[in-house]
Amino acid sequence: MNTADFFILYQESEAVYDLLSELQQNPHIANVFLLTTQPVSELTIPYAKCRFVTIQSTENLSTIRTISQMAESDCCFFQLSPNAVRLGYRCVERMLECMAAEQPMMVYADRYDRVGDSVQPHPVIDYQKGSVRDDFDFGCLWLVSLSGIRHFLKHTTFVHVKYASTYALRLYLSTMGELFHLKEYLYEEEKVDLRKSGEKQFDYVDPRNHAVQKEKEAVCTEHLHRIGAWLAPDEYDEPHCEHDEFPVEASVIIPVRNRERTIQDAVESVLSQQADFSYNVIVVNNYSTDGTAEKLHRYAGNPQVKVLVPPMHDLGIGGCWDYAIRSAYCGRFAVQLDSDDLYSGPDTLSRIVAAFYEQKAAMVIGSYRMVDFQLNTLPPGLIDHKEWTVENGRNNALRINGLGAPRAFQTSILRQIGFPNTSYGEDYAVGLAVSRRFRIARIYDELYLCRRWEGNSDAALSVEKINKNNQYKDSIRTMEISARQHLNRIWKTPVSREQTADFIDRQLAEWPMARKSFSDLAEQVRLRDVSREGCRLTLQYNPARMGSATAKVDAVSIKQRACFLCDHNRPAEQLSLPIEGHFQILINPYPILPRHLTIPTRRHGAQSVGEYIETFCRLAWTLKDDVVFYNGARCGASAPDHAHFQAGRCCGVPLIADWRYYDSLLSTVKVTKDASGAEHGGIYVLKGYACPAFVVKADNVERGAEWLRWLIKFLPKADGQLEPDMNLLAWKQRSESDLADQLIVVLFPRTKHRPECYFRETDSQRLISPGALDMAGLIITPRASDYEQLTCDEAFGILQEVTMSASSVEQLALRIKASNQPLGCSAFVATEPEVEVGIMHGEDIKFRLNEVYVVENNTVSGLQHLAYHEGKILWNGNLYDELLFRPCTTDSTFTLEKVTIGIHFHWERQEDQTFLGALKFVVHDDTIWVVNIVPVETYLTSVISSEMKATSDLELLKAHAVVSRSWLFVQMMNRRNPDVKSNLEPAGKIVNEDEICTWYDRKDHTLFDVCADDHCQRYQGVTRESTAHVSQAVRATKGLVLVFHDEICDARFSKCCGGISEEYAACWDKRDVPYLSAVHDNMEEDSVPVLSDEKTVEAWINHPEDVFCNTHDQHILRQVLNDYDCETPDFYRWTICYSQEELSDMVRKNLNMDLGYIVDLQPLSRGKSGRLYRLKIVGTLRSIIVGKELEIRRVLSDTHLYSSAFIIEKGKENASGVPQSFVLKGAGWGHGVGMCQIGAAVMSEQGYSFEQILRHYYKNAEIKKVYQ
Repeated sequence: MNTADFFILYQESEAVYDLLSELQQNPHIANVFLLTTQPVSELTIPYAKCRFVTIQSTENLSTIRTISQMAESDCCFFQLSPNAVRLGYRCVERMLECMAAEQPMMVYADRYDRVGDSVQPHPVIDYQKGSVRDDFDFGCLWLVSLSGIRHFLKHTTFVHVKYASTYALRLYLSTMGELFHLKEYLYEEEKVDLRKSGEKQFDYVDPRNHAVQKEKEAVCTEHLHRIGAWLAPDEYDEPHCEHDEFPVEASVIIPVRNRERTIQDAVESVLSQQADFSYNVIVVNNYSTDGTAEKLHRYAGNPQVKVLVPPMHDLGIGGCWDYAIRSAYCGRFAVQLDSDDLYSGPDTLSRIVAAFYEQKAAMVIGSYRMVDFQLNTLPPGLIDHKEWTVENGRNNALRINGLGAPRAFQTSILRQIGFPNTSYGEDYAVGLAVSRRFRIARIYDELYLCRRWEGNSDAALSVEKINKNNQYKDSIRTMEISARQHLNRIWKTPVSREQTADFIDRQLAEWPMARKSFSDLAEQVRLRDVSREGCRLTLQYNPARMGSATAKVDAVSIKQRACFLCDHNRPAEQLSLPIEGHFQILINPYPILPRHLTIPTRRHGAQSVGEYIETFCRLAWTLKDDVVFYNGARCGASAPDHAHFQAGRCCGVPLIADWRYYDSLLSTVKVTKDASGAEHGGIYVLKGYACPAFVVKADNVERGAEWLRWLIKFLPKADGQLEPDMNLLAWKQRSESDLADQLIVVLFPRTKHRPECYFRETDSQRLISPGALDMAGLIITPRASDYEQLTCDEAFGILQEVTMSASSVEQLALRIKASNQPLGCSAFVATEPEVEVGIMHGEDIKFRLNEVYVVENNTVSGLQHLAYHEGKILWNGNLYDELLFRPCTTDSTFTLEKVTIGIHFHWERQEDQTFLGALKFVVHDDTIWVVNIVPVETYLTSVISSEMKATSDLELLKAHAVVSRSWLFVQMMNRRNPDVKSNLEPAGKIVNEDEICTWYDRKDHTLFDVCADDHCQRYQGVTRESTAHVSQAVRATKGLVLVFHDEICDARFSKCCGGISEEYAACWDKRDVPYLSAVHDNMEEDSVPVLSDEKTVEAWINHPEDVFCNTHDQHILRQVLNDYDCETPDFYRWTICYSQEELSDMVRKNLNMDLGYIVDLQPLSRGKSGRLYRLKIVGTLRSIIVGKELEIRRVLSDTHLYSSAFIIEKGKENASGVPQSFVLKGAGWGHGVGMCQIGAAVMSEQGYSFEQILRHYYKNAEIKKVYQ
């Protein structure tokens, strides 16, 4: 039998000591950890197995991490409740046996409840998929798999969890395996909360628990995302029942059984409603045996009151509701009123009905107040369910046990769904089902009085009854989650060529009208070519397109007509095929092309391609042999108010058929090239065609989408329009050689919707309304006269008239070419590139080629010597402008002698270094520069080994690989594409008489991408041993980068942030960079401490916080710090003392300016981490303001001060008032922007994954793979 560790919430009590004594004796308990919020040094315990562990709280995520780190066994007992526990006979053994036999993620058992001297059995229920409510009763003793805990900690997206960590844990565990219910009474729990069930059920709406509930909502939402059951806030069907016939507008439904005392009050409450519409009340008397029927008889002559007695004798409350809504008396809306409750006022019904129309909802839920029979308010008072939000209400509804009251429904929709025939949870079941498809409106004002009395069904329930109710509601949730998962799977089906073909065949087989249209296209539609100067256009006579060609396109007409792409307006025979999350495929019943499809969004929304560009490109790439096209709202779209694409066979579209000719005439605007110079796509101008156009070419969907998105940014957009006027066509161009297939997207920038000839009233009128296919040369003429009479010049003229002029396109192309706007990561990175690294420079270079290299078509190896001579490189008696040594094998190395590292830092030194890859020498500024050319992933392996120990934790190495790769690509992009700059500015300097403000950002690197020293990334080739561990980290993250709005992040990092990471603007130019914002370096507080004045900064520096980077653990530090870094013992908090002479001499030397004696150092401006970026240095001769942070560090040190986050303490003054010493007390090491390396090392050691580390330090960034 396995052993387990036992984690207990420690309390000073006899019960706890009895439990500890028992665990001490149990051979199956390896260790006992006593969790406490008190300082451990103040506690003692007389048991050898027991150890104290300090935590913040049992529900804090840090506690779960602590358990993961401390545990030594394969599974752990949790007893994290303050309730006293006594273990039953063989409790530990039975739960361990179950864990070994069933291999679940968690084991829980039945128990006994003790209240005073009374002990009662308390069975619990089985866990199921729908047990996602946060109050599921497992009891207070859990046995949990340690591997499950660690898997959860590695993959959870949460970083700050204060109140719901065990909830998050068990939801995650349920996705990994079973939460096993051992149906045996194994322990006794002392019951502390003695409230009745009816009092507990409203804890979640208590305002005091708001923060707890919001966090639990976030946890539940993440779980629903993970299991594919989350529904997006825009995924609603619109209810369309306004044309259905009903006897009245609204019916109030009152099911009743044996409510003689209250039924008349309920009916009168309805009849007192004041409304400007017709309504009635339907009472379903479910065979009452008291005087209820007699009370109702008095309304026999009232036409507003319908009393129904169902023929069935087995109806519950839900069955009565279902019977009522299907009766001939039921109105358009069915509104709830329980037989012992009341409406709050005479306007309740009117407000509910108004909400249906105003919020376009299928269901309305109001708010209610708990009262007694004298209508006195009872706790908790008003129940408004404000936890419901438009964005997430229907997802959060799965977590809670109720939706509110009163509830009202659109009867037509309710009849489709139906009520379950139960007397508990029936309303909740229907509410969930409605919310899956439709919008639920909320009214947060009081509308309803819920009268509480002992006869109520949920006032005080037994354990058995509570279990039965909970098990039923969990089963409802299980069914609902399964239904939502199924819905999402259908919606997210990726487009498939085969599935699309099957769909077309099935649709044509079942829809005669469409089948005839496609038959007519093949047999009756006529074609005629016109040509000019090598350019061919085709006229298509297609009378079926008359409706589209003559459709009114003004806003009023569009608004008045029913949208033919919406589900409820389409013919019953027209099928749909959901694809790609938001779209569905339809057969176009009036085809232009074979296999003509319309591909609209499922939800009605304006015609705009912006958020669907990648889908557009993916459709074109996947539907081989088809062209996918898009007509802008004012460019031929037949449904400008409903977003859609179209697709059909490429055959017959002249531009595509003749593409190889046009491809040879393209004029390049901007392209992406890899290190070998091969193009991987870009933007071009179409030449030699009937009208101007832009072309995007790419070798994959992501790159094509990025180029297209980037191109559209430059097009002019009319006021009030969502996007530029344009037509798009896209197809996959098959390669006839070894080259890869290409995605081709042609964009026609439009200036007119319809040509002048369209509006003529003479014989010269042409009913031609150009869309994408017309622009591509297939001109649709629905009138026979136009088909027969249209001349070549007219055809070419129409296309030119509605398109941007050739000169305007050329001007736009020049703007794009010269633009500094950043390209997205997909467009920049094609395959793994090579990076050029500046290693060193000098007039005399010695190096050894350790294997055979090729230079000037000759092979060479061994010791080499270069020298600078009269502006040239002297080698082997010859002079060169540049020399390139290429390795013969991928593992060839060379060694450079006396490479300087740590330039201008306190650890500066020289050493011999060995490198892989090619070696380039180039002359610049009267010296020889040495450049290493190496594949990016090889470079990163060295960088990580140089920046940290190769034996560092794997997750830390992965995080560093992603950060380093991201930063590197930004530098490469800036240098290699000088017309495309990143969103970060280069170095700058502001100098005047009173202020020197300088920031440094690699402004000198023009000969290579990056240098090898700390000013860029520390790169030392293979000098530092790279273990398999480092290689594994680089391989595991190959191609992964941080991106923000699809732009690669300039991902900065430093050694130690000091507790708060800094904003970009404090160190470089003054702009907001969202992913380089200030971060509090812990997981407990999401907010950053405000260092508003010097007093708070002083307190913060003098009283260090418990944050990740506050560690002296040498095991962790040596993961980040190499031997020479370890020479710096203090970095989280540090102190430096200067005498007056030292400081004044140092400032004079570093500023090249004599300030006299230093009288004061005055902080003027600090960043959010406390780092100074403006400091006034006051001298006896003059004063100067210095900035930014690196300049301050340079001025106040012989090398570089650790950081600019420091406070100043002045020593005693002499008779002239000049301080004789200065003490700087500081925080952190480095600029502090981005990732804190030491903090990241601690996070990795504590079990955080590399994704969690990156999300912590780069709050607004995403992780994206840009090459395989």
